[in-house]
Amino acid sequence: GVCGNTCDFRAADTQNFTALLAEFRSQLTTLGATTHKTYQLSIASSASPDTFAKLELTKIPTYLDHINVMSYDLHGAFESQTNFNAPLMPSAADPAYTKHLTQSEAMQGYIKGGVPAAKLVMGTPF
Repeated sequence: GVCGNTCDFRAADTQNFTALLAEFRSQLTTLGATTHKTYQLSIASSASPDTFAKLELTKIPTYLDHINVMSYDLHGAFESQTNFNAPLMPSAADPAYTKHLTQSEAMQGYIKGGVPAAKLVMGTPF
């Protein structure tokens, strides 16, 4: 298997990412005061609980206008059995049911983690 983009994750990355967002927000606010414009800041974030658990979900919404949850490609060619790309709800027929990889579970995970629902955007495949 391939470890993907988590091979070199360090514990400090969680706080560093929050600090990066805080700095972006600060710079955009300063720029907005000069240009008399409002600048939005958003991130695209994983639907996987294992991944978004590494975010400071109670802190980052302060700096963000939206979090785009990439709740698609939850199943794909990386699995041995065909399944829905972006299941909305869990299904008992889903062989990966125990993983709870659904759009609903992802959005609820962010909300339970402290992100206001109004800041969440659910990514959907086309």
